[in-house]
Amino acid sequence: MTNKPFTPPCATGCAAAQLELFAPPAVPAKSPAEPAEFDFDAHDVVVIGDSGGKDSGSTVHEVCTQADKAGQLHKVRILHCDLGTTERGHLVEWPGALEVARAHAKQYGVPFAVRRSKLWESLWQRIRAHGNWPGHFARYCTSDTKTAVGRDYVDEVGAELRLGRPVRAGYAMGMRAEESPARARKPVLERHRMSGKGTLRVVTTWLPVHHLSTDQVWKAHRDNGIKHHEAYDQGMRRLSCRACPLAHTDDLVRSAQLNPELFEEYAQAETDMGHQFKKSISLREIIERARS
Repeated sequence: MTNKPFTPPCATGCAAAQLELFAPPAVPAKSPAEPAEFDFDAHDVVVIGDSGGKDSGSTVHEVCTQADKAGQLHKVRILHCDLGTTERGHLVEWPGALEVARAHAKQYGVPFAVRRSKLWESLWQRIRAHGNWPGHFARYCTSDTKTAVGRDYVDEVGAELRLGRPVRAGYAMGMRAEESPARARKPVLERHRMSGKGTLRVVTTWLPVHHLSTDQVWKAHRDNGIKHHEAYDQGMRRLSCRACPLAHTDDLVRSAQLNPELFEEYAQAETDMGHQFKKSISLREIIERARS
């Protein structure tokens, strides 16, 4: 494990929230102050979903540290879900997010994989085909370009291992209780519904940094020299898609200042589809605020 000096980015009050990869049924949750213990012996592989955000960085550190202590670092792999580009060639995610995720894998010496949806060339294509924006009750962005991609990667690893039985996979994500009441209620460990009857795969979702505060996340970065994305230094509080309908308006305004060409393309799509980007504000209004 590495231990390098680190200069903290943005204010410590940064609040983060990457879009969720998985959402499911049942293993009792423990309180944020009492993290559940992950059983490495019961799993063939542990996949970490890494978006390149700060919570992903602290998740990689936590998982790899625990795995190393258990003598099972060889089971850990990092997966970055590539969201593709828009019609005009703009990246849907933040430029450099892929490189940050790759740096996390390199720092801890674990395999790194980049995968994209087998059905959609990009999240942008999925949005245009749907004809409306993702929302709290229509998170097809997550299910189609992250959950399905993660499931396919688990199957890929299972085939590679040639176990002669369903692969048992842990899937670690960076969701934290501090982010929202809904996330605070999420179990730290639970069997994911995509396991089905367990005839193809058995997947346990794991939230290893669920109990950490934002300050503690940044402290893990400082203490361990974990790479972070420059968008945090430029005022962003989260690192999901550059234009995410679920993001706070203030973050969208800042992102529009940093990514004006992307937001112009999204605003044109808003007009073409006839659906407002967020119920509370249009993309044109966001762009006007960014300019002012």
